[in-house]
Amino acid sequence: MLLDAATWDHMALEIARGLVPYRDVFLHKTPASALLGAAAASGGAATGIDPLWAAHLLFLLLGAVAPVLLFALCRTRLPLGAAVAAAIALLAYDEWIIAALEGCRPKVPAVVFGLASMLAAERGAAFSASILGGISVLDWQPGLAFLFGAWAAIWRRGERRFGRLFTIAAASLLPAALLLAWLAAHGALGDFFEQSVLFNLHYIHDKARTPLGTLRALTRTIGEWNDLEVLIAPAALAGLWLRPRSGAAGTRAKLPVSLAVSGTLYAAMTFVSYQSWPDAILLGPIVASVLGSGLYFLLASRLAPVAATLAATAVLALAAVPDSRPKFHPPVDFQAQHRSFAQLADGLSAADAVVGVSVPEFFIHTGRRNGWKWPYLWFGVDEFASAGHEDGFDGILADLDRQQPALILVARLWAGPQRARFERWAAERYDVTSMRIFPHLKRPLRVYRLRR
Repeated sequence: MLLDAATWDHMALEIARGLVPYRDVFLHKTPASALLGAAAASGGAATGIDPLWAAHLLFLLLGAVAPVLLFALCRTRLPLGAAVAAAIALLAYDEWIIAALEGCRPKVPAVVFGLASMLAAERGAAFSASILGGISVLDWQPGLAFLFGAWAAIWRRGERRFGRLFTIAAASLLPAALLLAWLAAHGALGDFFEQSVLFNLHYIHDKARTPLGTLRALTRTIGEWNDLEVLIAPAALAGLWLRPRSGAAGTRAKLPVSLAVSGTLYAAMTFVSYQSWPDAILLGPIVASVLGSGLYFLLASRLAPVAATLAATAVLALAAVPDSRPKFHPPVDFQAQHRSFAQLADGLSAADAVVGVSVPEFFIHTGRRNGWKWPYLWFGVDEFASAGHEDGFDGILADLDRQQPALILVARLWAGPQRARFERWAAERYDVTSMRIFPHLKRPLRVYRLRR
């Protein structure tokens, strides 16, 4: 349990306990993933299953459903063997497997509902496709790529009537309308707009990479794939070029238009804001389809269809076997991590407040609640928080003075002038130490204990 994925686990557990996103905690993404995790956590608590494991179980199930949906989607336009290989290739895509294992990552349900949306569109269920695509967007905003892919399939099937197209597009807003009504009922509508819309506009403007910087980041991500995946890629591209003609009209077998459009559109979106490997999760369906179907077509040019399917499946299954890299084998297990974070809470009473910045693991392991609204303060969140307080960052520090947290934990990426001001404030009131607890190893955890 670590970092961003742990943040979403914590969000899910807290929503299950009554927290309202945006109103009670800052959240710059759409909340469907946290709501799904909260529903699973609540169901687990009601049936005697640990809420955290129940949430993780749901996301493991979503991780297993995605290859099935990708198979069905590819099968609308590709031979059986190519569709099987594409599904296996998604299981070999490192980013997908890690995301599904880590917990309540928003990009997992974004992909699953996106694939379901495109499958419905390819099969002619236009309204269902639009609604499912709308849910994908509520999991993570770039789910728009899947929604547009579904609409492209609807257009390709011959739907041209303006009134019906308008109604189909409007159907995608139904999930958002339900969410907005729920947020309005809980007094969180304004906070939702400020955090998930206005903050992101500023974030993209301020943190967007140059095209060359994005290419470098994507190259680093590809370089982290296992060697077999990288070796397969040129052969798969060659196989797509050599794919046989099929059908009475002599047209080439090709990827479903929804998949091609969504993959192209999301690849373009990465040049707006690509930070690290989790942003590549939504590339999984198009990458898996190209690798799997391309490899199948290459083998099918020399082998019978059944043999080509078995050979492609064997190669891709081998690529799916986890290797020795640390992201597949954390240095500690859950119980060891639990003991380390529980030790930080030694000596605290139930009434003592704790504030954490980018340390969701502490709150998950101890069952405590974060003492303020800001679970992370990197990439301009601290400036956003200051702008929203009538007294700016001085007001935030004054609030901490009034609250007097017994323990403050700060980790990861918070830097800049506001961090320097916080450090000056803390130096007058807290004893400060650094600790290395997984996953806070490269950047040690800063521990601030109130001077009694």
